[in-house]
Amino acid sequence: MNHQILLAYLEIFRGEIMQTSSQIRTYNRNECITFRKTKEAFGGLSNMAGGYPLIVNGIHILTSEALYQACRFPHLPDIQKLIIAQNSPMTAKMKGKPYRDQSRSDWERVKVQIMRWCLRVKLLQNWDTFGQLLLETGDKAIVEDSHKDDFWGAIPTNDNQLIGVNALGRLLMELRKYLKEDANSLKSLKPLEIPDFIFLSKPIEFLTLKDENHTLSIQEKQLIIPLIPEITLESNVSLDQTKEFYREETIITDTNIEKTEKDDNIFDGWVLPKLEKILQNYQSYDQILQHFKTVNKKQMQDWMKLAVELGKVKKIEKPVRYIWYSAYESESNLLKARKISQSRNTRKTQLKSSQKSKSNVTQESTQLSLI
Repeated sequence: MNHQILLAYLEIFRGEIMQTSSQIRTYNRNECITFRKTKEAFGGLSNMAGGYPLIVNGIHILTSEALYQACRFPHLPDIQKLIIAQNSPMTAKMKGKPYRDQSRSDWERVKVQIMRWCLRVKLLQNWDTFGQLLLETGDKAIVEDSHKDDFWGAIPTNDNQLIGVNALGRLLMELRKYLKEDANSLKSLKPLEIPDFIFLSKPIEFLTLKDENHTLSIQEKQLIIPLIPEITLESNVSLDQTKEFYREETIITDTNIEKTEKDDNIFDGWVLPKLEKILQNYQSYDQILQHFKTVNKKQMQDWMKLAVELGKVKKIEKPVRYIWYSAYESESNLLKARKISQSRNTRKTQLKSSQKSKSNVTQESTQLSLI
């Protein structure tokens, strides 16, 4: 591989540089490989995608998202355990959220390096499946299509473009380039040379391709669950927050989620699709709850909050109502079109009135000249 290209990539992805406005890119949707939902053709590129299990320091981890989030807290092994114990990658992400003020002090500086390393682990241990998916993108730009995250992804505009830093997409393109031009260099992976690169109180180990295509069995998944720790309360973490971690999972009996239960992902596989169907028009929280009769109110509140944070649902205040984000955008565009149309009609009316007024003045002047 051209060493100048490698140096250029390293320069591009330094954490400090990634924060600058000069790193913002504009992509034409028709010329890109985009991904948003994990069930899409290229959904496996997302960190939220299941089916790409990992092993680090002998510990099974279900997704690269869980691994990435765990790396925030090298000094808090109990929180790392809690994060990787979750079946859903989104839940894994949210479990660490109350503790983000305790992230490693250099997180903003090293997070891009850590994400690159997580993607390398994902490829190393899912060589055939993830590697093939990367190669299927050809030479097109890879873009994470996001409603609101213009750092890791890019935000769509009304003119079929996506604008953002697209850090995740660019890291994937970097990985694809290595895979095409120097695949052997990806068959082993050293730990990052950053301070405290630690997982569950141990330095992260050197990884090789021997873990390739490891598929978790049901028994192995069950081994992960006992890792849920007894949380030691920090001074700035409330008892309510800790209780939240241990709240009993709601039992849902709706037959429509049989497939979702198999996927161990109720939120992505059942809740979001159902909300998308319900929220094509504004709905109050109580109206939404009528469609989730088997779910307790606290669980539903958590799901709605998460859907809003992910940019899937738009929350309107006074009174509080909810609407699916794409429906909200469509309505907003329609209102804009109506305002433009009304404005044009107003201008036409004013123009006609002005012309009529001028005509009247001319007629009056003519009449006065005859006097």
